[in-house]
Amino acid sequence: MGKLRDRMEQDLILRRLRPSTRRNYLLYCRKYAEHYWRNPEELSETEIRDYLMHLIDVEQVSSSTYRQIVAALKFLYTVTLSRPWEVERIPFPRNRRPRLAAVLRADPIVQLFAALRRPKYRILLMTCYAAGLRISEACRLRIEDIDSRRA
Repeated sequence: MGKLRDRMEQDLILRRLRPSTRRNYLLYCRKYAEHYWRNPEELSETEIRDYLMHLIDVEQVSSSTYRQIVAALKFLYTVTLSRPWEVERIPFPRNRRPRLAAVLRADPIVQLFAALRRPKYRILLMTCYAAGLRISEACRLRIEDIDSRRA
């Protein structure tokens, strides 16, 4: 995939995609070519569909990975190879709503807080849980951020 890879990388740069997106698209297209041991220029819609079915049925890739692979293949065939008809009938997976976090019952939470021996860590964890803070938000938490009069 040498010259084709270079051409696709240039197209990705011209499209001004992020370096991580460029890296992922190139990786997924390389894996696609390696799956068939042929140049993607020689492959058609049938092979693309078979490969995508293989990803779902055999490799059982996650939804987000699958969406990225479909986007990478669509970019490869539409932009780099100028063959949009090969991918125009491939459906793009629908966006799923993220699941809400499971809410724990009171008993396990009380046990978790009781297991912490030092009051400093117990208070910190209780504050994070009550406020729904992410770990990065908890790390930046300062005393001035807490309004004790509103409790």
